[in-house]
Amino acid sequence: MVYICIKIKLLMKRIYFILLILPFMSISQELDSLQLKQFKEQIKQELKQEIKEENKLLFNWSNFSLRGYGVINYYNYDYDTDPALKDKFDAERLNLYLEYKFTDKINFKSEIEFEHGGTGSTMELDVFEEAGEFEQEIEKGGEVKIEQAHINFQIKPYFNVRAGRMKVYFGLHQTLDTPTRYFTTNRQEMENEILPLGWYENGVEVYGTFAKKFNYRFYIVNGLDASGFSSRSWIKGGYQQKFEMVNAESFAIAARLDYKFGKHNDTFIGLAAYINDSAANRPKDDMEESAYVTMIEGHISYNEGNLRFNAIGLYGNLENSNIVSQRNSNLPNSLGAKRTPVGKNAIGISAEIGYNILPLINPSSKHMLYPFARYDYYDTMANVEGNVVDNPRWERSSITAGFNWFVHPQIVLKAHYSDRKLGSENYNQTTLQFTGEKQHEKTFSTGIGFYF
Repeated sequence: MVYICIKIKLLMKRIYFILLILPFMSISQELDSLQLKQFKEQIKQELKQEIKEENKLLFNWSNFSLRGYGVINYYNYDYDTDPALKDKFDAERLNLYLEYKFTDKINFKSEIEFEHGGTGSTMELDVFEEAGEFEQEIEKGGEVKIEQAHINFQIKPYFNVRAGRMKVYFGLHQTLDTPTRYFTTNRQEMENEILPLGWYENGVEVYGTFAKKFNYRFYIVNGLDASGFSSRSWIKGGYQQKFEMVNAESFAIAARLDYKFGKHNDTFIGLAAYINDSAANRPKDDMEESAYVTMIEGHISYNEGNLRFNAIGLYGNLENSNIVSQRNSNLPNSLGAKRTPVGKNAIGISAEIGYNILPLINPSSKHMLYPFARYDYYDTMANVEGNVVDNPRWERSSITAGFNWFVHPQIVLKAHYSDRKLGSENYNQTTLQFTGEKQHEKTFSTGIGFYF
């Protein structure tokens, strides 16, 4: 409406100037042609200035900023658990950040993510988590979704507030989220298997800096849904994405504290905690008992000179995991739940190191080449309760090695090889006996990542 009023105002001004010119046009022969030309030019400049001033009321493009990142990867699989698994080539993500500054202390931030190159539905065969059956299910294929949309109030260095949909900074992968900040083609394995890959929730965040080097975050956001929990990924599937709106019968409380001890932004040490009653957010009122998810993690990230190192340890507890397992087993197929037993405790550790060797070979090179190695160990059924049976398959350890070649500070070419060892044994289909050898899932991956 405001825009229409402005346009009407400008139109009336144009009409006014035309009416002003008409008398001069009628006596144009009596006026010096040069004077008439100057008069017209003056009117034109005044109109341009009026339009410029009015447009300022609508937009100030200097207050907008756009940035983003993208990832394209290829995967080659050699799985004992699924010999028929096909190789994949995927435009995994394109994330765009659009920000607008209202004032020096108030701004808006949004993040739009394009996943898998498009939108629509795909067919997926899940051979492990469909109640022991081979079952095809229709799941979301590519997506376009709003990850973040919040207003940020920067009040004091030690006290600031965000409200809306925002990132929950729990773990390392939420901080080291752009492809130039993690080594492998995909995110860190242990965290990716247990926690939501991109964890965004609706709520309020209070954050700030004190004593110059300490950063804190405190969240009150919507919580997890226990109907999505599973053997393989513990609470990861409880991240609410199935329905048009998320349930908020139970809010989650999360907090994080980091100490920055180096020159680089990615040099810090810290810890984080999370708690939420996941039973209250189930889509059906089928559980009277509570199901509190409690998680703590400690992490370190070091990026100074040519050396990069990071590590994280995570512990989680699920209250009444046996009851959650029983209730989930009764869920309908239409809900898309895994319906597999859920562990009471989940544990995980991950550590990786990389070093830029190019200065040793060519000190004048502007590129960077990081060989790296990583170790992951995680068990999503570390402890069980009630009649839930511990499946050794979900105790996993993985060794990964590869390289990152930065052809530009904002563009990285990647490749890695990963050998994941499972707690379960191979089964000989001919002899119908276990071989005594642990199952392995081997992956070679290469890709390109960038940010701008």
